[in-house]
Amino acid sequence: MTLLDAGARSATPFAAPARAATAVSGAAVVAVLLVELAVPGGWGDIAWVVLVAGLLLGLPHGAVDHLVPATRLRWSLPRVAVFAAGYAALAGGAWLAFRAWPGPALLLFVVVSAWHFGTGETAFADLRAGRPVRRRATAALVVGAVVLLVPLTRGTAGTEAVVAAVVPGSDGTLPPGVRTAVLAVVLPAAALLAAELVRRRHRLEAAELSALVVLVLVVPPLAAFGVYFGCWHSVRHVARVVAEDPGSTADLAAGRIGRPLRRFAVRAALPTAAVLGVLGLLWSAAGGWPAFVATDLPLLAALTLPHVLVVGWLDAAPPSPGR
Repeated sequence: MTLLDAGARSATPFAAPARAATAVSGAAVVAVLLVELAVPGGWGDIAWVVLVAGLLLGLPHGAVDHLVPATRLRWSLPRVAVFAAGYAALAGGAWLAFRAWPGPALLLFVVVSAWHFGTGETAFADLRAGRPVRRRATAALVVGAVVLLVPLTRGTAGTEAVVAAVVPGSDGTLPPGVRTAVLAVVLPAAALLAAELVRRRHRLEAAELSALVVLVLVVPPLAAFGVYFGCWHSVRHVARVVAEDPGSTADLAAGRIGRPLRRFAVRAALPTAAVLGVLGLLWSAAGGWPAFVATDLPLLAALTLPHVLVVGWLDAAPPSPGR
C-alpha cells in the first residue's frame, strides 16, 4: 500500500480519521527530524520541551475510553457511570502501587506500554488497510521495543534524569550491557520485520516502521518519545475512537473529519481537565521539568492500565453493526 492508496476515499467511518492520523503523525516525525538534522545543535538541551509537550498532548487520547464499550454494547447511562467509576478506581490503585513500589512499577509500566504501543500500531495498520484486527504478536513486540526500549536504553543524561526522578534513590542508569543487548536484538528484528512487510506489499506500514527507527536513533530520546506518544500513538488512537462514535458515522462516511473531532474534544474535555487538575496539584510542590515528568509518569502509568484493557477489548470485540 502506498500513501496515495491510504488517501483513497472510502465509505467506511475509519477511512477519514485514518488518513488524518497518518498525515499528522508522519508530519510530526518529519518535523522533529528536520529540526534535529538542519538546525545547529538540534534539540540538544531542549529535548525535554518535546517530551513534556508530548505527554500533555497525549493525555486526552484515553479520555473517552469509558464510552467505547458503552457504544459497542449499547449500555445505559447508569452502566456507563459504573464502568467509569471502576476505570477510575483501577487507575487510582495503579497510581498508589507506583508510589509505593516505583522501581518494579516502572519496569512493569515499560513492559505493558511497549506491548500496548506495538499492538496499537498493528491494529491501526490492519484497520487502515481494511483488514480485521489480527493479533500479530511478533510485529507488536518489535514495534513496541523500537519506540520505547530503544529511546530508554540509549543512555543519555536526560533519560537517566527521568528514571532517577521517578524512582527515588536511583541514579537512573541501567545495568551494564542492557543498551547493547537491546540494540543488538531490536534493530535487526526491525529490519527483518520491515523486509517482511515489503514482501507482503504492506509498504506504508514498512515505511512507517523505518521512519520510527530513524526517529529513535537520530533524535534525542526524550524528544523521540515525546513526539511518538503525543503526535503518533495518541493521534492514531483518537482516530479509532472517533470512528467508533455513531453520531459521527455520516460525516466520516462522507470524508468529513472536523465535526467528529469537535465531538471527541467536547466529550474528552471534562476527563482531561480532571487529570490535568490532579496533575497540577501533585506538581504544585515541585519545580522544573524532571519534577513534572516524575509527577506525570506515575499518573500516566496509572491511566495506562485500564486504558490497555479497554483497547485490548476493542481489538478483540466484534465491531458495531455497520462498522
